[in-house]
Amino acid sequence: MPTRVHHLLSRDEKTRLRHLVETLERETGAEIAAVMVPHVDDLEKFATAYFNHVGIGKREHNNGVLILVVVDRRQVRIEVGHGLEAVVPQDAARRVIAEVMAPQFREGRYGEGLIRGAEAIADLIRSGHQAPPHAAPPAGAR
Repeated sequence: MPTRVHHLLSRDEKTRLRHLVETLERETGAEIAAVMVPHVDDLEKFATAYFNHVGIGKREHNNGVLILVVVDRRQVRIEVGHGLEAVVPQDAARRVIAEVMAPQFREGRYGEGLIRGAEAIADLIRSGHQAPPHAAPPAGAR
């Protein structure tokens, strides 16, 4: 029987995830999309095609991130737009998958794994995000 991926996250988890990504976009302009699919044949090809087709991130900044979970193969890929590669390098993305998401998934907590993974990616983006040029200078600066 195929996995019904829309049942793997509770309504509350979907709401938490949506709030997290909307807040990140307001704060930094970066976009995170989290997608769970029951099956794909080629994880990397699907992730790249989906990322480009949907247009995750702002076109002029290439600042999107796709978190793709393939349930039946127990695979996860984090696809990062060129504009965020310096703040979300491949090594960091692999660590988020292995150390943050996978332990939750092994326990059957897909929603919690996605939320924690998105939070970890959002933290990386926030830490590397530069303030807009029109922002007020820090207190005491001239």
